[in-house]
This record gives sequence, C-alpha cells and structure tokens, in this order.
Amino acid sequence: MEENINLTAERSLEIITQQIEQSRRAVSKTTGTSLYISGICIMCTSALVAAINVITMSHGMIGIGHLLWFLLPVAIWLLSRKHAGDHHPETLVGTLVAKTWKTFGMFAIGFFVIALAWGMIGPKLLPLEGYVASQIRVAPPIVLMMGMAITITGHILKQRWLVTFGIVAGLLCFAWEHFRIGEAMVMNLVLGESSFTLTAAAINASLPCLTIFIFGLVGLMLPGMMLKKQSA
Repeated sequence: MEENINLTAERSLEIITQQIEQSRRAVSKTTGTSLYISGICIMCTSALVAAINVITMSHGMIGIGHLLWFLLPVAIWLLSRKHAGDHHPETLVGTLVAKTWKTFGMFAIGFFVIALAWGMIGPKLLPLEGYVASQIRVAPPIVLMMGMAITITGHILKQRWLVTFGIVAGLLCFAWEHFRIGEAMVMNLVLGESSFTLTAAAINASLPCLTIFIFGLVGLMLPGMMLKKQSA
C-alpha cells in the first residue's frame, strides 16, 4: 500500500514537471514572437523618428519626431495579438513574463512622459546652463530597463543565453548613450575643427534613435528569432 502511494506521488510529480516544461516551451514561443515583433517595431520607429527629426530641424521644430514613441506600444500590442498564434491557458510562467514586461512598460512610458514634460517646462523655469545640466536623457535608462526585463525573462524561462543577451545589450547600449560616445565621434569625425553646425546638431539629435535601433536588433529581434526557433 505504501509503495503504491509512493509511486502515485512520484507519478504526480512527474506529470506536474512535464506540464511545467510544456508550459514553459509554449510561453517561450509566444515570448519569442513578442520579442521579435517588438524589435522590428522599435527599429522601424527609431528610423522614422530620426528621419523626421532631421527633416523638421531645419524648420525650427526640434525633436517633434519623438512623439511617435507614444504609438509604439499600440503597434506592438496589435501586431503581437495578430501573430500570437494559438491561445494558451494562463500559467504561472506566462503570468510572470507578462507582468515583467507590463512593469517595464509602465516605468518606460512614465519616465518618457516626465522627460517630455520637463523638456517643455525646464527651459521656461531655468537659464540655459541650468536646463542643460538638468536635462533628462531618455535613452540610457530605457535601454537599461529593457535589458533588465529581457534578463528577468531569461531567468523565468531558464534560458541562460537570453539572460546574457539582456545583460550585454543593456549595459553596452547604456554605456554608449550615457557617456555620449556617439556625440564625441560626431564632433571629431564630422566637425573636425569647425564650429557646431545644423548638420551636426541634427546628427546628435538622432543618435539616441541609433542606440534604440541597435538595442531593438541585438536585444529584442535576434533573441526573439532564436527563442522562436528553439521552441518550435
């Protein structure tokens, strides 16, 4: 009798383990599709924002293209729903992944709104030097938070390579943007010894878009593609 109980308990544990793994594979495929779509959307939006900023800067409209970022979550949500495939029952793994990215979305949108509001209010409250010193740079914290979200997703799905992708992409893109490496290269290669020009200003205004574009490729699209193939 005791042996039968032990066998039943072991079989129950085995079934539960199999169900968890099947759930994780299903969630991995769905997550891979979402990451892939998010990467494509971010790359396209980055290119559009940069192009609009460069075109409109000559007409005195600085940074107006950044308003397109508000449409990005809607585009990702619509495309993810369209290409999600079969609907799977809600599981603990899926819930954890979904809440991770919802949390990132709330922080990212909130931070962007605060930065945008300060960009409009700051110049009216402070002198130019003070505003420049207190200006909020959006790209560094966003790519860092996105890298953290990818890393946490990798831990939940038990995908070590996804954890590595998130850490490397997040930290490298953060350092590139925070330390203004791109701006330094523009100053040295484009300007040389000449004074600051409108062309250089347009390039510098578009550099955060390049950072986001690279992160969308390395941190989202490529991991999403790999996760989809691995879970097929």
